[in-house]
Amino acid sequence: MTGLRGAALLEVLSAAATNTGVALVVAALLIRCLYLGWHKTEALHVLTDGESCLRWHTTRYEIHEEPWPDPPAPVPAPGAEVTVYYRVRDPRRWALTAPYRMTRWLFWTGAVLTVIGLLLPVLLG
Repeated sequence: MTGLRGAALLEVLSAAATNTGVALVVAALLIRCLYLGWHKTEALHVLTDGESCLRWHTTRYEIHEEPWPDPPAPVPAPGAEVTVYYRVRDPRRWALTAPYRMTRWLFWTGAVLTVIGLLLPVLLG
């Protein structure tokens, strides 16, 4: 495609890739900022009255214990370490996986699309 039609198509594709990429990068950063109050730590698996619980130190040097309602199929031995993500201001809100785990994919997809969008006119123009 040469001429005015090819240049217009190239501009539209370049703008679409760049704008989509920037939007994905901004979305990933916004989601990550929303979870700044979450902290990663190591918790100990303890048995309290036959129930599985997780015990960890908070950032305020307090020992916090929460029931673990659904431990994995091979239940870890008492005293085993488990990685826990918890909310700093409310340690009762916790998770075993990072609540912001998918933001890396958003960020890198957006970064690649932005670079492609910026380089498209240079390489094909």
